Amino acid sequence: MHPLWRGILDLLYPPRCEACGRLRREPLCPECDAAIVRIERPVCQVCGVPFDPRAQAAPRCAECRGKRRPFSVARSAAYYEGPVVEAIRRFKYHCQAVLWRPLGGLMVDALEDGAADVDPDTVDVVCPVPLHESRLRERGFNQSELLAEVVAEAIGKPVRRLLTKTRPTLPQVDLPAKSRAANVRGTFAARLEEVIAGQRVLLIDDLFTTGATLGECARALRRAGAEEVRVLTLARAVPAWRVAGRDARAISREVGTAAPGGMS
Repeated sequence: MHPLWRGILDLLYPPRCEACGRLRREPLCPECDAAIVRIERPVCQVCGVPFDPRAQAAPRCAECRGKRRPFSVARSAAYYEGPVVEAIRRFKYHCQAVLWRPLGGLMVDALEDGAADVDPDTVDVVCPVPLHESRLRERGFNQSELLAEVVAEAIGKPVRRLLTKTRPTLPQVDLPAKSRAANVRGTFAARLEEVIAGQRVLLIDDLFTTGATLGECARALRRAGAEEVRVLTLARAVPAWRVAGRDARAISREVGTAAPGGMS
């Protein structure tokens, strides 16, 4: 675009950070990017749930010790808190596709610094979690597919739509955790025209909450003959220990603020 026209558009529609709304050229401003909390070890070696670094923990969380997962590894780039929450909301529900590269970049960073525990050499194909066709028409794009394209470009692997969603479901975010598995059970199937047998698949989605959706996708891929399914998501629900610690710090600050001044 000619600089003159860009200048006119900036006057009429000033560019803003999609997370905080401040006037910025970038879709995600440096301040918001710096405020995003990346997930670091220790995490469960299978599902990737973060452990409290102050506590002693086994290599696997209680849930992964008690059952077999359909995926071999699941990892997430950041906690679903702070700027990430608004950025994902704007990305998915307000069609701000301009965020696909900065958000996908967070996932690439997790791969490159080793936090994702996924060696690109052990991946054959990158696969996004699909939307049902009715939701795709409504939204106009699949956010997981856009994120998958960023990741695939970075690791030099192809993006393939290996899965289809066979029926519409209620949004997982609107359901209690105990209802989410039933909501998506049996809703994903392998595309018959795709060769999946023997493939090592990196499954991409925007958010890991209970893992119900990702588990169903991984099962469909394994039934179709995939050798291995690994999962990488942009964000992950904040674990209880982190919420409790954050609440405790907030209470401590409130108590400190309420304390009478001038006392030694």
